[in-house]
Amino acid sequence: MFAGDRVALRGRLRVDLPTEVARTTIVPALPDFMAAHPELELEVSSTDRQVDLVQEGFDCVLRLGPIGDETLIARPLGLLRMVNAASPAYLARYGVPRSLEDLQLQEHRTIHFSTLLGARPYGWEYPDGDGYATLQLPGALHVNSAQTYEAAALAGLGLIQAPLLGIGRYLESGTLVDIIPDFRRRALAVSLVVAHRSNLSRRVRALMKWIEGVLTPYLE
Repeated sequence: MFAGDRVALRGRLRVDLPTEVARTTIVPALPDFMAAHPELELEVSSTDRQVDLVQEGFDCVLRLGPIGDETLIARPLGLLRMVNAASPAYLARYGVPRSLEDLQLQEHRTIHFSTLLGARPYGWEYPDGDGYATLQLPGALHVNSAQTYEAAALAGLGLIQAPLLGIGRYLESGTLVDIIPDFRRRALAVSLVVAHRSNLSRRVRALMKWIEGVLTPYLE
């Protein structure tokens, strides 16, 4: 505990990341972190469910959205900007919506996402005054993985509301199209979560600082 910051970081770190954040952002940047700390060993879990930090032995977890467990210590990083999107083929079939009314008049369909299959569909979220409201849209497909959610949109199966971090490359290539930008869902809070505030090891603090740096360009 009295070692200086120049002493090499050693040991094992176990971290859990949302699947899309891991695949598109964190893992591609990992070579630099691993090269800077060659004596560290990382265990990276990628899942869209909320893991149990204590029971599953995680040193650190990256969470999107609200933190339900008040016993955990969260370090807010910022907000992930959301985008409404659909494939060109889908829009050619149903039309390009310009308003909330168009979503119903053109009989648009949404792809329902929930980490728990069978849960009641959340609905299409949009700004409403000082808060947000939801519009229930039909949709025959329910998924519980961010990758499947994106794949379904690319296949033309419906509209999605997803973080720009995950689908930005599809918007740039034109395989997905940004629609009704004035009616995006609220930005997703991003937090690093640990079980205890005290006695964080140097390696955990170093990993958290590095993750924050990697994500900063994508945050509001």
